[in-house]
Amino acid sequence: MVEGVYDRYVGRGAVGPPSRYSRRVVANVDRLRRVKGLTVGELISRAGMTKSYYQSRAGFSLPYNTNDIEALAAALGVTPEEVANPESAPRVEMRVPAAPLAARVRRLIESQAARESDLVDHLDEIDPAAAESARALLAAATNTVVLDEEVLRLVTHWADVPAEYLTDYTDDAVTDRTDAELELRDAMREAGASSIQFRALGEMSSDALRAIAHSLRSRPPAT
Repeated sequence: MVEGVYDRYVGRGAVGPPSRYSRRVVANVDRLRRVKGLTVGELISRAGMTKSYYQSRAGFSLPYNTNDIEALAAALGVTPEEVANPESAPRVEMRVPAAPLAARVRRLIESQAARESDLVDHLDEIDPAAAESARALLAAATNTVVLDEEVLRLVTHWADVPAEYLTDYTDDAVTDRTDAELELRDAMREAGASSIQFRALGEMSSDALRAIAHSLRSRPPAT
């Protein structure tokens, strides 16, 4: 059963950018390790993995395979299904590459003509833990961080962009469309136009949005 679940979402031997599901499995392993009171070294030893093997999976260079899931489950004293099904976690956490995700959050802040402190203050009014997570992401010195997915949803709601721009940033179609919307938002602000709700743009293509942004930037300055 685990093999079916894992292969359906990740694909055996898959390479390339980690999927949203893959990142959540990695974070789920971290969560279960902490719950069981194990160090990373203890988990690696119990699972029969080398440090380099484990780090390549935890750092997204390669995905866990079904044998890894079974070995980790045995080491953690849980079922393979509990490892492979992060939806069963009390809160949905994701391990994400810090630098690219922080860059996207800063891009959203810029699109709002805001400051990092404005976003953090907004989150703090909703959930202080979310504000702290956002602050940690923006200041992260490590390659990856573990975040509650709800934090990313709150950020995208504040910036009026699809949640998938942060929660599933490997989706090229969402990225291209959102980047085009942000370009138009910047051009509108530079032209002194009023802000709009970008969900009202409907099914306009990314090329059409960029063409509008280019048109706005090409207009002669008002006299």
